[in-house]
Amino acid sequence: MRISVGAAAVVLTGLTGAAHARSSFDRWLRNPYPVASGFSFPVGDGEGGGAYTDPAGHRYEGWYVATHMGDEYALGIHTGEDWNGRGGGDTDFGQPVMAVATGKVVVARRFPNPWGFVVMIEHIVLDGHEKRRVRSQYAHLSRIDVREGQVVHARDTIGAVGKDPAGAYPAHLHLEIRSDLGLGPTYWPSDEGRDGAWIRKHYLDPSAFIRAHRQLPDPTAEAQVVLVDQARYRMQVRVGGRVKREWEIGLGQEAGQKRREGDLRTPKGIYFVVDKQKGSFGGDYGEYFGGYWIKVNYPGPADAAWGRENGVVDDATAAAIDAAWSERKLTPQNTPLGSGIGFHGWASEWKGGRGGAHLSFGCVVLHNRDIATWFDEVAPGTMVVIF
Repeated sequence: MRISVGAAAVVLTGLTGAAHARSSFDRWLRNPYPVASGFSFPVGDGEGGGAYTDPAGHRYEGWYVATHMGDEYALGIHTGEDWNGRGGGDTDFGQPVMAVATGKVVVARRFPNPWGFVVMIEHIVLDGHEKRRVRSQYAHLSRIDVREGQVVHARDTIGAVGKDPAGAYPAHLHLEIRSDLGLGPTYWPSDEGRDGAWIRKHYLDPSAFIRAHRQLPDPTAEAQVVLVDQARYRMQVRVGGRVKREWEIGLGQEAGQKRREGDLRTPKGIYFVVDKQKGSFGGDYGEYFGGYWIKVNYPGPADAAWGRENGVVDDATAAAIDAAWSERKLTPQNTPLGSGIGFHGWASEWKGGRGGAHLSFGCVVLHNRDIATWFDEVAPGTMVVIF
């Protein structure tokens, strides 16, 4: 009989050993360019507003989306958003256009009508522990201020608002966010007979995506980060970018990503330490804490997004999870997604070995000597990445 404490688990096979574990941690942290730490709007103040002054010296307040994703017009189905200044006409011509997030410029050149000057930036987005790539595209620019291969950061100026080369439309910025990285810069779905459903599968609504990704985690920017590699049953603590601790860990009793309360699976995602306790614990399974408990704020945004998409939690619950997580606070613990995830010791010495140890209801189990060493070092707010 296996008596357990926690709330979930993944049982994955894999080689053990510090050398393999170190390389897996390094591989997860390594990226070809910095990850996006948050998205903002490409014009004005980054919040969707902000004043600007036209070439004649007249001042105008604010920006708006004139054409939305999915709108049907003379050229077919719109694939993004057309941003215009509130002054109308060409009053916004020459206004700076900023990168919506940190990323790498993959296209920066002029194309035939109606595109004109185009910049495309690729971004790495951390949705939980998974790395997702999207591309933002900026068209009809009057100039380009970046070069292909350049790494840009959020709010860096990449060009200026312009017009289509034929001058058929007033000045505006055409903004796209693409989930399909295989589409060329001048690809226009309507020319290929694609419908709205196809476009929604390959493109993202720019404003909705930006609002949902205003703040994103960047583990490499953390003073201290905890990395948990479930496949190799190893945990690593890095301080100031350097490895300080590395230990064997045990996981929960069932395989797969944690999705629901009581599924005995360990979650994968990015979380934060919100509480820690030391001493004797009551209850039927109190002894299985091994005298130490370090809690993280599962569920997080990626878990909430899955729950919302699959009808497990409603929009209000998902929003509450997102808000608490973004402040590194305890997220709602009474949802069908489950709760009570953290690190703890064990009632007695345990052995992992090649197949790993599968002990808890879903928490990460440490040897008592290891959690005793780490307990005083870890602080609330510390980022924990479980992959």
